[in-house]
Amino acid sequence: MHGVGGSGTYSPIETSPDKTERGLTPTEYAVLGLLTWGEQSGYDLQKSAEQSVGYFWTPAKSRIYAILPRLVEAGLVRRREIVQSGRPNKQLYRLTKAGEEELRDWIAEHPLSPETSRNSLLVKLFFGELAGPEAMLRHIRQRRAEAEQLKAEIEAIDAEARDDLYPKLTRLYGLEYAKAIIRWAKKAERALAEAEVRT
Repeated sequence: MHGVGGSGTYSPIETSPDKTERGLTPTEYAVLGLLTWGEQSGYDLQKSAEQSVGYFWTPAKSRIYAILPRLVEAGLVRRREIVQSGRPNKQLYRLTKAGEEELRDWIAEHPLSPETSRNSLLVKLFFGELAGPEAMLRHIRQRRAEAEQLKAEIEAIDAEARDDLYPKLTRLYGLEYAKAIIRWAKKAERALAEAEVRT
């Protein structure tokens, strides 16, 4: 297990379309990063993303397939075709030396993009007076359940993980994030329960 991801789990950070000076998006750099693990198909890359960067970067399957030809055209990735009998030919992708250098430069030198902040729960909560405490309690309990699932999955990965300092730091981020959401949700639930009693 390389990182912290898992299919279908709530991701606190949505993918951003921000591009670098070269014209690559962070999602394209994430694909380059996944290819440092070796040659993979588009399907393999999707699975790799789900099992690693998926908690904090969640590219759609269609997005991965769409950007691979662009990376090949830029000389950052090499593609080879495997002929399969009775099935469509399989496309495999491998990181080139230029791709590895581009990825290393982006990781080390390119400034961070601002984190996107689009939280539908908080928008609903801000105007929650229109719906009342019961509806807001339902939403907050859902978000707490998602955070508890995230916390449990990260702890399970940590229990089996090898000595992987950098992925471990991303899991620590996710774990502390989940704990903070759980703490906040419990306080919000108590406040809303008290408000419900008063109405």
